[in-house]
Formats: sequence, C-alpha cells, structure tokens
Amino acid sequence: MAGVFNEAVLTQKGQALLAKAQGGLTTITLTKAASGDGSYAEGEDPSVRTELKSKKQEFQIETVSVWNATNVLVKFIITNYIDALHYLETGYYVKEIGIYATDPDEGEILYAIATAVTNQWDYMPSYNNLIPSKIIIDMLTEVDNSANVTVTMPNRMYLYDIDTGDKYELGIKNGLMYYEEVEE
Repeated sequence: MAGVFNEAVLTQKGQALLAKAQGGLTTITLTKAASGDGSYAEGEDPSVRTELKSKKQEFQIETVSVWNATNVLVKFIITNYIDALHYLETGYYVKEIGIYATDPDEGEILYAIATAVTNQWDYMPSYNNLIPSKIIIDMLTEVDNSANVTVTMPNRMYLYDIDTGDKYELGIKNGLMYYEEVEE
C-alpha cells in the first residue's frame, strides 16, 4: 500500500526563512530530508514544529526540480540500508516527513513538514541482510518566485547489486558521470 500524506506545509521557521529570501536577504538552501513515526491528532498544526515528533532516519536530497513559479519538487529516498554501517535495525510506520534548510540566523531548521493520513502509512521494515527496502518520496515544497534555491547534495552516491551484494559508487567528476565498484 502506498502511504497517503496530507499537504506539506511550511513550518513557522520555514515561513520566516521564505520571507528573508523574498526580501533578498538570503537564498534557500535545502540540506536534507527526514522521516519519522510521530503521530498527529486531527486538527493539530504541524507548522509549529521545529523538529519531527519522532525522527527515525535522515536522508540526502536526491533532486530538486522547479514545479511552478512558487514550488519545487524535492525527491529523496527512504531506505533501510545505506551501507554496512548505516542500516535500519527496527522497522517503523512512516507517519511524518520533513525537509530541512539553512537559515543564516538560526542554522539548520525544519523547513517543511508533511504528515500521513491516519491508517494510510507506509511501513519501512528493518534491514533483513538481503534486499534493501526503499520508498521514493516526491514532496512539493513552497520556496519562492525566484531562483534563490540551492540544494546541498554529495557529488556521489552508492548503489548495490541486489544479486551479488556488490557496492558501486556513482558520481560526477569533471562533468562526467562514472561508476566503479568499491570495497566495504
């Protein structure tokens, strides 16, 4: 079953950052995404949150693309296996997701948050030492009507061959994409 989420909202700190960006005082730099299993009561305002209620994992932002004049589409992948040292030991229901950004006055803040519709959650199981589980998230987030958005992303990522378990590095060097096998 695919998880169903309520509309993402900017947090109060996200709204303040957006106002700074619209005033030309800063750019919006998206830094990471996170998921958690915090529960929200009907009518509870997630925009007052400064952190997810029960953060379980953090992830790099994979891509950001312009959706329209005031929104960008942020893509990230929730997974139970990042590498041999970073894997999920206890499964959880994904009930909340957040996007983080850098505020020049406050540092990293929870910029936007989306909460899952009750009983419409995805389950992220613990890693079973066989095949990683993944949930691809596309989150529409308000930023501004300008080009003042940057994304902090590593210049490489790791892929795993599901048949052999071999690990590969995928990256960009001097404008050229490459992949190579790496040892753990």
